Amino acid sequence: MSEPPAQFPNVRGHRAAQAQLTRALARGQLHHALLVVGPRGVGKATLCRAMARALHCPVAPGIGCGTCVSCHRIENDRHTGVEWITPEDAGGKIKVEVARELATRLQLAPFEGDRHVVIFDPAEALTEQAFNALLKTLEEPNPGVHFFLIATGLDAILPTILSRCATIRLGRLDEADVAHALDQALARRGDEAEPVPPDRRELAARLADGSAGTAVELALDPMLDRTADLVRAAVAAVRVGAAEIFAGEQGELGRAWAAATAGPTAGKPARERNATLRMSELWLLHLRELIRARAPIPGLDDPWGSLAGWSRAADVLLELQGRIANNANARLVLEQALLELGDIAQERPSAHART
Repeated sequence: MSEPPAQFPNVRGHRAAQAQLTRALARGQLHHALLVVGPRGVGKATLCRAMARALHCPVAPGIGCGTCVSCHRIENDRHTGVEWITPEDAGGKIKVEVARELATRLQLAPFEGDRHVVIFDPAEALTEQAFNALLKTLEEPNPGVHFFLIATGLDAILPTILSRCATIRLGRLDEADVAHALDQALARRGDEAEPVPPDRRELAARLADGSAGTAVELALDPMLDRTADLVRAAVAAVRVGAAEIFAGEQGELGRAWAAATAGPTAGKPARERNATLRMSELWLLHLRELIRARAPIPGLDDPWGSLAGWSRAADVLLELQGRIANNANARLVLEQALLELGDIAQERPSAHART
């Protein structure tokens, strides 16, 4: 029976990519410049850090033990043989001066260990001038120098970078890996951090669409609780009809809407559009789970009760999102969508069997 492919410690998912990289490391054939591409929050930086451990670890070379002094220093960004090159400001660029200084340092022996790992995060931030300053170093690096470039897509990467890198593609994580990564991230916050309610944690993991980073952001955002309350109120309004949909703050829907969009007058239209989009995403997730015969979102009703009904309801919500994207008045288009959803629910036979 063949051995299972090796996995880097502390890296979840991406088994094909991990197998490819661990084989290359074991054979001493790892390309000196890797472009790691994948959706936001799926663990690209985690994988690059794991490869840095594998290159430096004296206990388990080629895989990394995850527990030795070298691995711990890399994990805590204290290893001088691993450099993270990032923009000075969020959304900024990696400037030519930074690239020139790096090119000079890479001509010297590493201060720690016998490897020098450079991670550009994100690679899209490299200006053409910065890349040109690194071109010779990237094409003909000193022995032991490795470049890892992190990107969410290839469109914004300079062709000169693409032609000199081997590309490693990462897909979205499965739900179990997202949930595991989320639990680990929440545990690292410490005992003094405000606990995340279990219901919000579950919603965050299921809404994250395979992105552990997104799951963490959602779990730490109390607005997710208000979004869930808004969906529950909207479903109830679909059951009742126009009397509840147009009841204003006297009704459950109006109170949930006010809570989800609370804030100063300035920026209120943007908050209302954002609340409507988040509500529709959670509601669509609920419908997708019903369509796939999986566990629906806890606490959410089902006014439609059939595959045809769920599909039509999903179409209404997708149309709602399109109208919001075109800057329509959020409350008005939401009310229109709820009326349409109520009409679909009214067509459901009283003893309708699910198809």
